This record gives sequence, C-alpha cells and structure tokens, in this order.
Amino acid sequence: MHPCFRTLPGLVAGCLVSAAPVQAGTAQAPIIVTATRVAQTADEALSAVTVITRAQIERSQAASLSELLQGMAGIETVTQGTGGNLTSFYLRGTNPGDVTVLVDGIRMGSVTAGTVAWEFLPLTQVERIEISRGPHSALYGSEAIGGVIQIFTRRGEGPFRYGTSITGGRYNTGEVAADLSGGSNAQWISARLAHNWTGGFNARQPTVEFGTPLDEPDNDGNDNTSASLQLGHRFANGSEIEFHGLHAAGYTEYDGNYSNEDDFVQQAIGLTLRATPLDGWDLTTSAGRSIDWRNSFLTSNPGVHDKFNTERRTFSLQNDFFLTDDNVISAGFDLHDDRVDSTTPYNETSRKTKALFVQYRGEQGRQSLLARLSPLHDEQFGNYTTGNIAWGYQLRENTRLMASYGTAFKAPTFNDLYYPGFSNPNLQPEESDTVEVGVSGQEGAIAWDVRAYHIRIDNLIVFDPSTSLPGNVNKAKIDGLEATLSGNLLGWDTSAAVTLLDPTDDSTGNTLPRRAKRSLRIDVDRQFDKAGAGATLIAQSDRFDDSGNTVHVAGFGILNLRASWKLDRSLTLQGRVDNALDKDYETVATYNTAGRSLFVTLHYESGT
Repeated sequence: MHPCFRTLPGLVAGCLVSAAPVQAGTAQAPIIVTATRVAQTADEALSAVTVITRAQIERSQAASLSELLQGMAGIETVTQGTGGNLTSFYLRGTNPGDVTVLVDGIRMGSVTAGTVAWEFLPLTQVERIEISRGPHSALYGSEAIGGVIQIFTRRGEGPFRYGTSITGGRYNTGEVAADLSGGSNAQWISARLAHNWTGGFNARQPTVEFGTPLDEPDNDGNDNTSASLQLGHRFANGSEIEFHGLHAAGYTEYDGNYSNEDDFVQQAIGLTLRATPLDGWDLTTSAGRSIDWRNSFLTSNPGVHDKFNTERRTFSLQNDFFLTDDNVISAGFDLHDDRVDSTTPYNETSRKTKALFVQYRGEQGRQSLLARLSPLHDEQFGNYTTGNIAWGYQLRENTRLMASYGTAFKAPTFNDLYYPGFSNPNLQPEESDTVEVGVSGQEGAIAWDVRAYHIRIDNLIVFDPSTSLPGNVNKAKIDGLEATLSGNLLGWDTSAAVTLLDPTDDSTGNTLPRRAKRSLRIDVDRQFDKAGAGATLIAQSDRFDDSGNTVHVAGFGILNLRASWKLDRSLTLQGRVDNALDKDYETVATYNTAGRSLFVTLHYESGT
C-alpha cells in the first residue's frame, strides 16, 4: 500500500509536501485529504477540487488569500475597502458563512459573525490550499453547504535551510519575513515569522450608514504580525505526533460611524496523533483550538470599545479501515464547542455539537463509489442527519463521468440569533440539497473539468436592510456551471476557470446579493532561463448589492502582471503590477478598490 494512503486525515505529513502540483501531461496528481478526510490523489476525488501549492503561490506573487483565490472556479471574493478590511468569500453562490474553513484541520471562524476573517490570515505562512466544492456537512458538520477550504501551514523537510524576504510597494505597503525549516523521516520542524503593513487608501466613499451620513476621507491602513510553528516526530513503530500553530495579530482601519478601527488576534493550534494498531487499520486523534478576538472602537473615542472574543474547541477521533488499497471504510466522532466572550450581552454564549460519521470510498473496475452518512446533535437546534452519495465511471483512460447528491445544513450564528436590536431569535437552520453532474479528462497536455450543479436551500438566512434584521428566505436556488482548463500552451503554463451562476431568491425572484452571474479567470506563466513572466486576467459581470436588487454594482475586468529574475542560486527579485490598466471598479457598493500598484520583492533562500 502506498504510504500516502496510510496517512491519516487533517495533516498528512510527508505526502502533502512531496505531492506534485497538478500538471497536465504528468502521471502523478497531488495527494489531497479534504474531500474525504482520507488521503487520495486529486484525480480520484469525485467532488470538484482545486489544489494550490506553495510553488504556485510564489509564482503568482499574490499578497493575500483573496487576491490568490479571486475568480477561481466557484469562488467569488468581495472586499470592503483597502487591504485588511472585511473580505467575504462566496463559494458556489452560497452565503459567506456557508463554507467550512480549516487551518491544519482546525476549524476557523468567528462564532458571533459566523464567517472567517480572511483578511487577517497571512498568505506567507501557507504551504498549500485544498478547496473541495459541494456539500460536506456529513464530514464537517454545520457550514459546509458550499464546500470546504483547508489551509495547510508550512512544513519542514530535508536539510535545514532558512530564508528571508522583503517587499515594498504602493500605498506605503511592505512585508518582511523570515523562516527556518528542515526535517528527516523521524522528525521535522518549521518556524516562520512575518510582518506586513499598508498605509492604505480611503476605504469608502461618502454614504449613509444606518440612517446617518458617513464621510471619512482618510487613508485606512492595517498592520499584521504573524508566526507559524510546526513540530513533528515519527516513532520507530510508525506512530506520529505533530504540533501545529498559527498566530496573527494587529490592527485594521476602516470607515464607520460607530467604529473605525479593530484590534484583532487570529490563532489556530492543534495536536494530532496517528497510529496503526493493526495492519489495515489507521487511527487518528486530534484536538485543537482556534480564536477570533476583535476589539472595535472609534479612534475619536478609543476608551469605549466593543469586544468580540470567540473561541472554537474541536476534538476528533477517526478510524480508517483499508479493506483493499481501493476500498476504505472510515468512521469517527467529532465534537465542536463554540464560546463567546463579549461586551455585548448575548442571551447565549456557548453551543456544542456532536457528530458521528461513516464513509465508504471504493473502486470496482471502471466504477468509483462514495457514500457517507452523519447524524449530528446541536444542543440548541436538535438532531440533523446529512449524507452524500457519489458515483464515477471511467469512459476511457483519460475521461470520467461523475454524478452526486448531497445534503448539508448551517446553524444560525450568535449574531443572527442574539445581537441586541439586530437579531432574530426565531431563525431556523439553513438546509440544502445539491445535485451535481460532471465530466473530466485530459487530452495531450491539457487537463479539463466541467461541473453542473443545482443547489436548493431552505430557510436561507439573508440580512434585510429595510428592517436591519436577518430572516429566513423561504427557498433559494442556485444553478451553476464550472469549467476549468490547465496545461501547457505554446510553452506557457496556462489555467482558466469559468463560472456561470444563477442565484435566486425563490420568494421574490430576485438575484441573491453580491453574486456575479459570470466570472472568468485566466493565468499564464512562463520561465525563460533566469527570468519569469506571467499575467492574470479576472473579469466578472455586474451584481446587486442588496436583497431587493435596488443597488447595482457594475461588472469589471482587471489585469495583473508579474515578472521575476533569479540573481543567483539563492536570490530572486520579483515584481508585480496589480490592476495594470488602472480600472476604477467596486465589488461592494460605495467601497473603493486599489488602483494601479507596483510591488517589488527580494527573496533569499539558502541551499537552493
């Protein structure tokens, strides 16, 4: 049995690092764990997956997670102002809170807001990202209606090495970073420290906020200091223990009548134990804690502040039984414990969920099958059972058909239910059904994948600006089509993603807010001996900024350019121009975006 398939969920040690990125024309696809919580190659997964490696992150020169992922298949990001300001992800047209986000297997997100502070998660600490689109509540519980995004922090391997980098550019933006890593088959370590900042630009145009005029023509900056640490040891009998931690802290400025600056802390720490009690039986136990701490205040009155400190504790026990290399039964238990500590008086400040899950993944000849079921108990909303069934058929060596059906649910957040004056205690959890069909294949140097899906959501939670209260939309439906292509065209590494979306509120016939119906992203890169060049084109259609479809936001297209030059074996100079055509556009009404911006990075890495 390949050792990658005997590695357990959450943090798959060596296999994740050694796996090659998806490259058309190569035999080996990367090893992933997010889609099934059991290691498998990406081309075996029946759900739609995207894998982004460290090499791809460095080549893109992206400065943030939102910049890296914007416009990828099924993903739409909107940012409310300058870097470090509120960023929301819409996965397959579902709400920003309808995606489960993990860092090294640890569940992230604010318990009160119900979303992840993407703007505070530092990209420099990231080794790879796995995106598994489609319903996954049967594996991950509440929130996984649109899918799961898992971020893996940097891991040490091979001889000890160190690296440093420094970046500077427009809007008084900069970053300095340093790292040390290394490892062997028996132990590994990775430690990284980074600090980034920006003076920013004016986040918001003059407008009206909750009935009060708002006009703050100042630059809104942010500051973020982050660190990550990963330590692991493999015993002589093959058992492993691994500690992993990520910490980010700083401040961000924005425009608002009631608060205009936040001090924040984001943290995820965890411990994972892996063992093989018997041949063909892998056992994983993991425990973790994530925090989302935020103090909000007006700079004109810093003595008065609102504290929103939330904590998520998780525990997981998973057994994987390998009937054969291609037939695996997984069964386990998950516990999630969410807690709130706030200056705002919430009627409830904690909530636990407990879930069992069982999954079968197997292959017989040309056919692949996946089936999973999970009964879950939420101490506030009671019992929910979710599941998935998926089938694949190999038409020929390089072409496969897929079909799947899955259910998921999303519990209302503490803000939805209990925030004084802006909540609705009568809200019900969202429940969804998703049907998906797809076909994927490879022709020569080109790999491609096409997926069509229909999502029906009952009790979709939508904020109503006319009442300033959240409410359950009777029904919402999202019809979508995703198409991706990657490979080498005329010597250029090329990838393209097209997303077509029809997100509709069935009770009104209106389009769900902040979703573009058409999205295109094209990336091209090429290495010329010591020099590299690349470009990214992102185009999105118009959208509405409110549930009543009265506030219109125009579509846009932006072009980002990049280049690099290897000065010697260890020293590389990089440069990028974001929004090279200097387009004036918005993703959220009244919020400004960056103009043409130049950034330069000098990177040193020993031992290369």
